[in-house]
Amino acid sequence: MLARDADEPAPLGSIFKLYILLAVADAVETGDLDWGTVLTVSPQNRSLPSGELQDAPDGTQVTVSEAATKMIEISDNTATDMLIQAVGRQAVEDAVVQAGHHDPALMRPFVSTRELFQIGWGDPAYLEIWQIGTQDEQYALLEQLEHQPINPHDIAVSGDPLWPQGVEWYASARDIASVHVALQEHDDATVREILSQNPGVNQDAWDYVGYKGGSSLGVLTGSWYLEDADGEGYVVVIQAATADAAGLSNESHTRFSQLASSALQLTYEATR
Repeated sequence: MLARDADEPAPLGSIFKLYILLAVADAVETGDLDWGTVLTVSPQNRSLPSGELQDAPDGTQVTVSEAATKMIEISDNTATDMLIQAVGRQAVEDAVVQAGHHDPALMRPFVSTRELFQIGWGDPAYLEIWQIGTQDEQYALLEQLEHQPINPHDIAVSGDPLWPQGVEWYASARDIASVHVALQEHDDATVREILSQNPGVNQDAWDYVGYKGGSSLGVLTGSWYLEDADGEGYVVVIQAATADAAGLSNESHTRFSQLASSALQLTYEATR
């Protein structure tokens, strides 16, 4: 294993959605949910971009499988929140523990994407409660927000990155590797198909690539579960974060992709 700061918690961007996929896979395995279960877009689960379903009218229906695919492939935030609503916040927090997160308290309360937008860029009083309130007060705030559908006109995603202020999802590179392994241990063809829809970078060396990355203000991340022709699995995780709103430019994204491509290729060559 080659690692640098692999045990240091860092902001995740949309990689946090792997934990939601794990909670969904758990629910399917126990029979509490089915990949064909129908979910409905509503004001209570509508979020902001990225994605497509934020533009769908109330009453639009998708299956759990379709929502999970959108969540992973195009990082659809509304699909994400629909899945959190379907399994329940507690189930996602349980999945964080199950996956072996080194400090699950960093992920509690587990916020939805809509709640993050409302806390970070909505009423400043929400951010104050989140930063100085007890965990019970944070959960009470989330219950309050459940009854306050998001208004895009009231949310301006700008300014300084939120993650230094405690409004994010946090895990180490080793934690991310662990949740990838936990997902593969389900041995569920649907899970593997969902994770393989978007490889993140162009590559053809590996027989299977399961990917989830993410970005937000000051955050850029990528994670890959890789399998060779013998079925041997490897995980590559790259995390970058800065408190400077302008610190991750378009050029930084290009260099990040180049770094990721090189890391995947070098990993392949090192295992031959």
